Amino acid sequence: MKNIPVLPRGLRLRRRRELRYKEPIRQRKKGSVRVAKSMERLLELQECDLEIARIRREMDDIPKRKAQMESALDAQKARVAEADRTLLEAQGRIRRAEGEIAEAHAQERKYREQQLQIKSNDEYRALETQIAALKTRVSALEDDELAAMDEVEALKAKAAEQKAELARQAERVDAEVKDYLSRAEGLGAELASLETDRAARAAEVDPGWLARYDRIASKGGPAVAIVEHGTCGRCHMKLSPAQAVQARRRDELVFCDFCGHILYAPA
Repeated sequence: MKNIPVLPRGLRLRRRRELRYKEPIRQRKKGSVRVAKSMERLLELQECDLEIARIRREMDDIPKRKAQMESALDAQKARVAEADRTLLEAQGRIRRAEGEIAEAHAQERKYREQQLQIKSNDEYRALETQIAALKTRVSALEDDELAAMDEVEALKAKAAEQKAELARQAERVDAEVKDYLSRAEGLGAELASLETDRAARAAEVDPGWLARYDRIASKGGPAVAIVEHGTCGRCHMKLSPAQAVQARRRDELVFCDFCGHILYAPA
């Protein structure tokens, strides 16, 4: 029978220890690498989600901005209409004053004709009093007419200014609306590309991790919180030393005790 060499007792124990722990150690290292990569994939997924959210906010904001511009344009149109209305009222006052002045002159001529026909001094003096009142009335109407004419000139200038501003705003709004519509089209294409990329990135994340991530992310904002100076990057509460250590190890998902977000401590 062939002699089998026997290793010394100490060497045999050492060899057995190596055989016992070598494979588990290698498995743990591989697991740590996988976990680290899963966390990296989760962070990449979060970056993609944040960009998707930003684009959606911008797309939602475009109709609001368009409505704001159109509202401002409508307000300017209202100012133009008000300027035109005020101008028409002033022009109407001029026409009314002219009409009343014409009526007063006609009445004065009538009184003058009556003076030629009457014989009584009292009646003559009574007509003179009425004629004097008409002249006072005409003088006041002429003052009103002159004031209205001055006002009309100022209102014409104001109306012209408001219409010029309306034209400028309409041109600006038209150009900006076209830019917004073009931007919306570009954002739509960018969003579609990101959503495709997001699906691919999500497929690389551990399903259990992804489910928890999606549940937290559905509440709004980042699901993964960066640990800085021992505090949660979302709620800014001080973490326990154990949580801070676990977040640095990255061998499992660690959640903030205060806000429930996933904790991640950069190396």
